[in-house]
Parts: sequence; C-alpha cells; structure tokens
Amino acid sequence: MTRNVSRIREHDLRSVWENEERDFTQWLTENIDLLASELGIEIEDARAEEAVGDFSADIVAREMNTGETVVIENQYNRTDHDHLGKLLTYSSGKNAGFTMWLAEEFRPEHRSVLEWLNETGPKGAKFFAIRPRIVSIGGSEERGFEFEIVVEPNEWEREVSNESLSDLEQSYRQFFTAMVEAYSQRRPNWYKLKPGPRSYLTFSAGISGVRFGWAFHQGPEFSVELYISTSDKERSEEIFEALKREQADIESSLGVELAWERLPEKQASRIKQPEDLDGTITELTADQRDYLIDWGVDAMDDFQEEFEPRLSALGSD
Repeated sequence: MTRNVSRIREHDLRSVWENEERDFTQWLTENIDLLASELGIEIEDARAEEAVGDFSADIVAREMNTGETVVIENQYNRTDHDHLGKLLTYSSGKNAGFTMWLAEEFRPEHRSVLEWLNETGPKGAKFFAIRPRIVSIGGSEERGFEFEIVVEPNEWEREVSNESLSDLEQSYRQFFTAMVEAYSQRRPNWYKLKPGPRSYLTFSAGISGVRFGWAFHQGPEFSVELYISTSDKERSEEIFEALKREQADIESSLGVELAWERLPEKQASRIKQPEDLDGTITELTADQRDYLIDWGVDAMDDFQEEFEPRLSALGSD
C-alpha cells in the first residue's frame, strides 16, 4: 500500500512567538527542560534577563549535576557579530560552563568561532550553537517544535575520551550508562541523561534545587536518594522538615527505613535508601553490578512514586 508523504515546511519563530525577548525567551525560561532533554543534561533555576554588569543575558541557569552556570543568548533571524559579542561577554561575566547561542540561522564564520572555542577556549567551557525550529507538515496549520544542534563540544557524546579517564571514572561512567538505559526502559517518558565520570547521577524532582539521584558513598554503599539544596537555605530546611514530619507514612509506604540526613556543612539535606556494598565499584563483579542496577531501578521507581506527589504539594504552597 502506498502512503501519501508530505513535505515538511519550516516557519519563522515569529509565527509562534512574535517577540524574541518578551515571548520566546520567556517561553524558553519556563520550558527549559525541553532544551535540557535535547542535550541530555539537567538545567534548573532558569532566570530571564539576568544582569551581567551593565547588560542583561537572555537566560542564566545552572546545570544540576555539575553546578556549572548556563548562559543562553537567543536571536531571531541570522547570527551577527553583535550577538556574538554579547554571548562572549555574558559567558565571561558569569564564568559559564555551558554557553548556548540559539538562532534561526548560523553564519559559517560564527559556527567556526564556536568550534574554535570548543577546541582552544577556556578549559571545561562548552559552547553550543542550536537552531530552534518551527515546522508543519504539508498544508497543516498545526505547528511542531524541535531543537537542531549545529555545534557542540568535541567528544560531547562521551564528555572526555575514555583514554583520559582513570579506572574509577570509567567504572562510574559505564555503570551509570547502564543505569540510564535500564531506567528509561522502566519509565519510557523519562529522558536519558549523559552520565559523566562521577560517583553520582541526579535528575530534577520537580522543584528547583531538589533532585533525585543514585550515588556511591563511603562505607562503601550505593543509595537512591532525594537531595535538597535550593538557593534559599530556609526553603531547603522547610522542604526537609515538611517531609520529615511524614517520615512514618513515607517509610511505611516504601516498606523500608530511610536515612534522614541534615548536612549542615553543605547547607543541604538528604533522604536516602542505602544498600551496603562488598567493595568499591572497581571491585564489584559483573553480577554484583547487574544486581545494583536492578535494585537501583526498582528503588528509584518507588522513590519517585512516593515523593513526587508530596513535593508537588509543597511546591504549590
């Protein structure tokens, strides 16, 4: 059977968001998780028109897993030198770990600048060129939206080459890569993150500064946890105390005892379900790693089911 195939039509961003600053930037700030999902990272605490000296960056945010600053410069139409200058000024002023230029069309010379910065720029700084696209099929009036990555850091898919990682770092990356794959099968709508060579992997719990995570700790132990560290210390304490008052109900529902940890040295707190280990991650057998992944998927699934409604209620207070 032959099916009709229609052409995809591309539309200006103005066909949906009339004004770049007032409409598109505001929409992206409120929907920053869509951009984060495309890149496989976690972005939180997005703020529009953030002051940088005498100027204002379109969006400044934070990457949750690394704590690095994210600077985003939006531009309608084709890129120009003026916006490039702004982008570099804001990135420098905020000491950004992630710098993102969103535009409808990138001049070749501007693409080359970002590629050059990824090659020779400040150590650890990552530069992206991203096209936000509005599309429709055939003559349809419905609009679709997507991001097209035009420039990204070298080795972004792997973050750094495995050859430069220690055995411990490679073990963390391999473990969490398998964990991400397993958890995305359990929850198909959960978007995949890009694991780094770190002892933990976290993702948003629905409130800025509050995140779910898998982590290896001294002991040794592996835990599923809720980590609370908002930009407001009092707010963090309020969230922890509100959940602590429901400790009996939470633990009864989960069927386990949790560790409720205040971390005054970090001005944060943590609620975790630990699993003791026989050794560090580099000492675990393949069977032990497989068991931990299965355990981590089950425990995190239960954690999300239990804590998300409670956090949602707190977020609406």
